[in-house]
Amino acid sequence: MAQELLGVKLVNGFHRDVELPSTIRLNGAGPDQTNAPHLTRPGAGSRIVYASRAMAEIANKIERERDSEAPMLITGETGTGKELIARVVHDLSSRQGRVFIPFNCGGGPRELIASWLFGHQRGSFTGADRNVKGVIREADGGTLLLDEIGDLSLDLQTLLLRPLQEGEVHPLGAPKPIKTDVRVIAATNRDMETDIQSGRFREDLYWRLNVSRIHIPPLRERREDIPLLIEHFLAQRQKDAGKQGLWLSDEAWTLMFDYHWPGNVRQVKSVVYRLVASAGDGELIGPERFLKEIEGAAPPPSAVTAEDKFIIDARLSHHERLEELERQSIIRALNETGDNITQAAKTLGMSRNGLKNRIERLGIKIMNHG
Repeated sequence: MAQELLGVKLVNGFHRDVELPSTIRLNGAGPDQTNAPHLTRPGAGSRIVYASRAMAEIANKIERERDSEAPMLITGETGTGKELIARVVHDLSSRQGRVFIPFNCGGGPRELIASWLFGHQRGSFTGADRNVKGVIREADGGTLLLDEIGDLSLDLQTLLLRPLQEGEVHPLGAPKPIKTDVRVIAATNRDMETDIQSGRFREDLYWRLNVSRIHIPPLRERREDIPLLIEHFLAQRQKDAGKQGLWLSDEAWTLMFDYHWPGNVRQVKSVVYRLVASAGDGELIGPERFLKEIEGAAPPPSAVTAEDKFIIDARLSHHERLEELERQSIIRALNETGDNITQAAKTLGMSRNGLKNRIERLGIKIMNHG
């Protein structure tokens, strides 16, 4: 596929040359609009803001496989943008303009999930007073995103094999299976290979879904995307809120670039939106406002108490405060999980290896290396 080398100018003096597919275009630069590259298609509503090589490789893959009908598995930490990638895959495919349905596989009791997924006939069980098609049939002709596929129970994983293998679904109470034409994309923040080994996820279903694979790296591993995302959300929220002229000081830019963003893109969006909400027209947002937003964040997953509050020495430099905040967040997660790195990583929305690297860098001592 034809490619071109684009020099992408980043804010605050950061620059990076990235190799991007020919379908990528640059918008005009300026504080009131993003200069980020976008993967897009005329008429498509979804776009990816990025400048990193990692995301450029994902864009290339999507472009190469745009006509594929094969199932796809998208993996990545919480908040990395798995649903957005799925929407872009749909928008660039031959199914563009048809229905795209995201479905959370962990969003309810097993019986409800089964009914929502596969459908049921009226009278098939007590309380079934009408026919329900289920999202697989609702997505006929389009794309179905099975989000949090790793949370699906084993028996429902078994039932999911038929739509993938045979292109048909058998609603509860129906006399026979019904043919469907659905592109299935699955997404998860879990380590699927580990779940297979532990018996939590069916290996045959995994291989049915893993025909095409996209892994979205956490934001801390593609830091060159951070300024563009901040700029994008800043412009987007100002427009929506009817504000103008808001911008970040150089020190605020640097702090936000250096922050580890455990909540990934979702956290960037949330923090920027809150900064815009509390700022006035034309205001230059300084580092203290950013630190206040981060230090005031509720600690997951337990309820906030007086003892939960982060204690940060105000005499520290901004970067030292940021590092201390990160240290306390990790220590809290480790304390809540008995120093279990795997569980603490899930609490923080990070990968296990990513958390291990942070623990080593910050010199945090732990007893349990699980």
